[in-house]
Amino acid sequence: MSTSTVFRTSTLSCHRILHPCYKVEMLKSLWSPKFSFVRTYASAGPARRTGDDKIPFRVVRLVHPETGKLEPPTRLSDVLESVDLKAFRVELVTEEPEPIVKIVDRRDSYQKWKEQKKAFRKSAKAGEQKEIQITWGVDDGDLKHKITKARAELEKGYRVDIVISPRKGQKLPKPDEMAARVSEIASMLLDIAKEWKARDVQKTTAVMSFQKTPS
Repeated sequence: MSTSTVFRTSTLSCHRILHPCYKVEMLKSLWSPKFSFVRTYASAGPARRTGDDKIPFRVVRLVHPETGKLEPPTRLSDVLESVDLKAFRVELVTEEPEPIVKIVDRRDSYQKWKEQKKAFRKSAKAGEQKEIQITWGVDDGDLKHKITKARAELEKGYRVDIVISPRKGQKLPKPDEMAARVSEIASMLLDIAKEWKARDVQKTTAVMSFQKTPS
């Protein structure tokens, strides 16, 4: 007997012998999750769709792989038994208004999920700021180290603020010397980045904001 026949027979039996309230409760139990409590965690990216025996529904509707049409309600266990789970994966597409699943290539599904996570991390980093502090009297060795650090953050996809300020007790350079230092530092990053907003130059400090130039 097919699963769809079983489902229809069960429903008809409900109509014949059960009180309407019990019929509703029986159908609700078939569609409801197998677990009454599902723990969720904060995600560092897009979550992979629930799949295979982790799908929390006893009865589902399958998207036909060829026609794209919905099959009649079927027990999840029957769907899983009909699929080569080494090569394919049964994924939960939606829960409302009823649980719908589809069969996907396991390797393609995993690769797609990895690409989505990578894109998520990249877009998240694009909005994050890193700050590199440099003093006006920085020596060449320290300046090289700070620029190397800034370049590394830019390569990761972060925006980087270069903040140049005086060290306590250090003599402040003249305005033309400050301008020259700002230009020097900017030139050390312009091969991989651009200033995405106007420089913020004050009496004693200067801030330059960089983001990686698309390759």
